[in-house]
Amino acid sequence: MGQKQSRDKLMYHYVINGDVGGIEFLSKQGAGLEWKDKEGKTPLIVAAKDCGLYDVAKTLIEMGANVNAFCKGHKGGTPLHYAAREGLDNTVALLLSNGANAFVRDREHHTPLDVARKNGRNLVVREIESRVCYFAGHIRESFGPGLSDVAAPQASSSAVIWVVVVPRSPHNPPKPPKLELVIYSTPQDAEPRKILSLRRSKIKAPRFDQPSPTLTIISKQTKTRYKFSAVTFNDKQQLRRLYNACKGISQVVPAAAQMLISEATNSPLHPTSQINSPAWRTPRISSPPMTPSNNRWVHESPRRIDHYNNANWGATQTNPAVLQTSEPAAVPSPTPSAPPVAVTSINNNSSIIGVNEASASVAADTAASGSAMCVVCWEARVEGACVPCGHVSTCMSCLKKIKDNNEACPVCRAEINQVVKLYGI
Repeated sequence: MGQKQSRDKLMYHYVINGDVGGIEFLSKQGAGLEWKDKEGKTPLIVAAKDCGLYDVAKTLIEMGANVNAFCKGHKGGTPLHYAAREGLDNTVALLLSNGANAFVRDREHHTPLDVARKNGRNLVVREIESRVCYFAGHIRESFGPGLSDVAAPQASSSAVIWVVVVPRSPHNPPKPPKLELVIYSTPQDAEPRKILSLRRSKIKAPRFDQPSPTLTIISKQTKTRYKFSAVTFNDKQQLRRLYNACKGISQVVPAAAQMLISEATNSPLHPTSQINSPAWRTPRISSPPMTPSNNRWVHESPRRIDHYNNANWGATQTNPAVLQTSEPAAVPSPTPSAPPVAVTSINNNSSIIGVNEASASVAADTAASGSAMCVVCWEARVEGACVPCGHVSTCMSCLKKIKDNNEACPVCRAEINQVVKLYGI
């Protein structure tokens, strides 16, 4: 027993010294990965709070270290709390990709996202939000008498802002998600200007039949109104996504669904159709790999290991054409539509979608194997197809609800005339 404990403690010291070889050797000798020091920190927590121990953290996770281990010490929490507090966006991405829970609260009742906002870690804020958000993107906010809670800009009565819709806690069906509308002046801000609880707000649906519809959200507590519209005139798609997200329909399509559509159409993903690649992140030349996490697919971009240059990231890496808050000509969407599946015919009597054999086979096999999860509930596997667009991204239960409510396709926002259940062999 004493020898086992000494190995565990030695493992802890190897982690502090960044000795990956020693860590792997002790692991083969049966050393544990969850030994805690006097403050309650495990080896992974120690690695997660140090920018120079990224490779050590990766090694520990690969060996099975608990990514949700909790430290009860002062300003404790999980490894994700510690990485967020230090502003280590690479380590945060590593933890989230390997099942770290973004909703665990520390002893001060703060989530890792709260910790990142409080400490001004804007890269970490964007990273966590991009993994859990229902919507993220630019939108136009109107100012004037009775609107918003800030003074109107002198030059104009509206401004382009960055808006995110995020859940406050994990979704627990059949209860509706507890969503918040988070308003930032720019994507470079860590602390939001305003956080609205959508459960305590009245949401007025936009009139999409009008040339320039607006979405109005009224806080039931303060009676303050917030009025949003598209960044460019007559562009209704972004505003529709925001409205759907506020109503609890996630507008972030998982990469697995995008891959399914690409394979079904036998065409590669268009460069502008990369899923989960938010507008705040600089576009990459090469397409990064897609890796699974505990509950969804995430699109991981190549990341810099040098965390010391994070302070200068905004000046050197950010695309000013994307982040400008004046009148931009066009703002890329965080969740662009995928190319639709080609539909050749529809048999209304038998409710069979007439796609080509390759498309039907890929879609049905993927739905049956459960390799893609429903983009609406994130609980059931993909098994339903929209007609006539042919997109396969939801379970039949959610798809029927969308059809009954006269909603559009979750992927391309096209009108749904019929829903079809796909079966694999």
